[in-house]
Amino acid sequence: MTGQAPRPGPRRLGRAGIAVVAILVALVVVIFLGRNLWHASEVTEDPPAINAGARP
Repeated sequence: MTGQAPRPGPRRLGRAGIAVVAILVALVVVIFLGRNLWHASEVTEDPPAINAGARP
């Protein structure tokens, strides 16, 4: 027992970094596509009627 935890090798650290970046990119892509699909459905809906001169 030397009191030091074993350190991962440089290859393992590289793979972990690539995995983190891939997860972040996938998250951004999913959010981007989801917002585009949501916006496309909003655009195809009829706009709400606006009563320009009506006052309550």
